[in-house]
Formats: sequence, structure tokens, C-alpha cells
Amino acid sequence: MSRPEGHESLSVVVPWSEQRFQYTSKHTALPASGRLRIGGEIVKFGGEGNETWAVLDHGRGRWPRTVDWNWGAASGRTDGHTVGLQFGGRWTEGTGSTENGLCVDGRLTKIGEELDWQWSVTDPLAPWTLRTPSSGQVDLTFTPFHNRSVHTDVGLIANRTDQRFGHYDGRIRTDDGAEIAVEHLLGWAEDVHMRW
Repeated sequence: MSRPEGHESLSVVVPWSEQRFQYTSKHTALPASGRLRIGGEIVKFGGEGNETWAVLDHGRGRWPRTVDWNWGAASGRTDGHTVGLQFGGRWTEGTGSTENGLCVDGRLTKIGEELDWQWSVTDPLAPWTLRTPSSGQVDLTFTPFHNRSVHTDVGLIANRTDQRFGHYDGRIRTDDGAEIAVEHLLGWAEDVHMRW
């Protein structure tokens, strides 16, 4: 994974109280290359003419005992630009912070408003919609092709994660007013409940 010179990322502190907070740093649209061994087969990715992208998620903090969140991200080339999408929801509501941003050609557009997330709890492969209700900077449909589902409940600790992989389509707008068509951008969107 490499970071092009001047490539910007999104880093925020989300305050729940004086004792509870989360620092999170999201890095999207980072070029990646390497190899992966699956059994006896080696798969190479990235490099000249073969675009592969990485997303780095780094965080530290003291979480509430129970929390719900949405997280969505995608990286790739669309409409002549390198685009990284970074969206979070529910866990930041009421804190004054969001983890929403667009990275277009290495420049960050921070989105200060909460997104309106719509998805089906009962149909894991139904399309999602993500929109900014006031600014109109994000108007996307996410269409999953796979659901990674993990459900654990051992009394004091519980986890329900539905992480869907798929493609984003629609449009975004940067701070400088550039409208960008998002077409079939590979990424994920997840619906998570944690008790720890």
C-alpha cells in the first residue's frame, strides 16, 4: 500500500462524554500491490495497468458498552478521477462530529452533516441509498453482491455484523462544486451492533 505525495485522509475525534471518545482515521483510495496465496495458488494484484486499492482504518478510544453503526467505503477510478468514499453513521449522532468525507484525486472534502442511510434489514442483497439530506453532496445507491454475516451472543458480549460488498453508483459533489458521476465503484457498507 502506498500513499501518493499530498494525499489527504479523514481524521476526527468523536466525543460521547468527557470519559468516552473515539479517534478515527480513515484513509481511502490508496494504491496497493502485492500477492496473495490461496492454497497452492499465488494471485498477484496491483502494479502497472492493474489498479488495486486499499483502505486503512485506524482508531483508538473508549467506547460505550453498547453501540450501533453503519460504515461504508469505496475506492477506485470513476468519471476521470480517483475517488475514495468514506461514510459513517448512527454512532456519531448527537456528538457534533461525523466521519463522512470524499477523497477526490487526493483532496479531501469533509462532510459535516449526518447521512441518511436506507437499507433492508431482512434482505441482505437489497440496494441501499446514502444521501446528504441538506447539502446534496452525496446521492448514491449501493448494490450488494455478497453479505458477510457474523452473529455472536455470549451474554455480556454480543456482535451482529452484516458487512455487504458491492458497488456504488450515483453522484457526489466536492467542496469546490465539482459534480462527479460514481459508476460501479467497488466497496462495502455495513450494519453493526456491538455490546462489549
